[in-house]
Amino acid sequence: MARLLLSKSTLLKEKKRLESFQRFLPSLEMKRQQLMAALKDNRKALKKLQQQQQELEGFIAEQVPMLANQDIDLQGLCEVKHFTEKKVNVVGVWLLDIDVLEFKLAQISVLAKPHWVDVVQLKLQQGLELALRFDIETFNNQLLEAELKKVTQRVNLFDKVLIPETKANLRKIQLYLDDKDREMVVTSKLAKNKRQQAYKQQQLSTQQATAKGANA
Repeated sequence: MARLLLSKSTLLKEKKRLESFQRFLPSLEMKRQQLMAALKDNRKALKKLQQQQQELEGFIAEQVPMLANQDIDLQGLCEVKHFTEKKVNVVGVWLLDIDVLEFKLAQISVLAKPHWVDVVQLKLQQGLELALRFDIETFNNQLLEAELKKVTQRVNLFDKVLIPETKANLRKIQLYLDDKDREMVVTSKLAKNKRQQAYKQQQLSTQQATAKGANA
């Protein structure tokens, strides 16, 4: 750590440094609050997706119990045909969202198709979309948590380290400069007293010499 120079120029620099920190801290704190709100929304979305998945699983278990039959081949009944993502800027963090999502549903002959296939295809499509959205929101959750951690560390750095450290430097420099000013005042008074004493001594010597001359 560089040695603190106790001077007026350093005092000015530290004051400007403190002003910069105090000006920057509120914007950082605001971003931290915004990230916390975004993370809260993200967690709500994840919870909602989990509930929807559980409801879907419950519906399938209750309404389409034949899916438990391992002999029934569901391969290709519903697949993702086209899927692309897009980036969305949320409080300076680029989160992911679904841009395009298309499904391919297997074409089954009406005569060969069981009556429940249409329902299963629809529920499989819903399940695939829910799974994709859940994965995306989970990834977004990680991004938001990482950014919140970084911003919180910066807030703590300014609030608990840099600002208190700069204030302590200002106090130290100011005390030193005040002591130097008092020392200069005392030195000046002492010098003035010495000059006055020397002047008085000179005046006394002159008077004494004059008196001696008159007596002679």
